[in-house]
Amino acid sequence: MSKDLFPRAARNKQRRQMRLVEETLASGRPVAVDNTNPSPREWGPLIALGHAMGATVTAYWFPPDLDGSLRRNAARQGRERVPDVGVHDTLRRLRRPSLADGFDAVHEVRFDGAGGFQVRPLPHPAPHGRRGGLPRDQSWPAS
Repeated sequence: MSKDLFPRAARNKQRRQMRLVEETLASGRPVAVDNTNPSPREWGPLIALGHAMGATVTAYWFPPDLDGSLRRNAARQGRERVPDVGVHDTLRRLRRPSLADGFDAVHEVRFDGAGGFQVRPLPHPAPHGRRGGLPRDQSWPAS
């Protein structure tokens, strides 16, 4: 589900998205929200709704690549192109999600250089001062 698929002039896209997410989860189907949600302000309501509906809520973190984002954006045509100021504003607000935000899992996604992606669980601090990170068998593949 993506707000990008709503009509450009649609009002209150957030409310509409939340209603569709709730309807989808209530029907017993999983849902993926494909939007740039740069901070808890945007992702908080989705986490709360997902948990209220009994869903597991997973974040996928794409580490910022300003040059790559601007390059991909410049290749877009017409209404699909975002003004560069919008890309910079999103980067300014961007925060890495964590389990402390209420997610049940957080994964990091990186381009693999061959048109695909590499996904791995995001290391996170362990509670009570123990060392955090990935189990040995889930280390980041060398590029």
